[in-house]
Amino acid sequence: LSLVTRPGQRAPVRVGFYDIERTLGKGNFAVVKLAKHRITKSEVAIKIIDKTQLDAANLEKIYREVEIMKLLDHPHIIKLYQVMETKNMLYLVTEYAKNGEIFGEWLFLLLHASLYLSGHIFLAEM
Repeated sequence: LSLVTRPGQRAPVRVGFYDIERTLGKGNFAVVKLAKHRITKSEVAIKIIDKTQLDAANLEKIYREVEIMKLLDHPHIIKLYQVMETKNMLYLVTEYAKNGEIFGEWLFLLLHASLYLSGHIFLAEM
């Protein structure tokens, strides 16, 4: 995973094959960026998570979120394309929802998908 930074900037302007274009949303330990693939020019959203800001329990929740996202395939749920990880950072490359604010929509859909799957897993274990 190669990260390129501009002088005086903290955030990378490139993550893997993606050029970072702008910030779409921010949270306590993550930021969502609009990015473009260097070769295909397709737009994606990249959720950049600072693992150093998370305790072990919250980091485990993030990894569980990733595992759930890998299972989901529905036209109304944001698709997870790729996961990249360094010692301190986690990068979730997802579909970019052009017709809405990705951060809010992404969290909303992910929450509902997680609750749906959690309910089915709970029922299956009974």
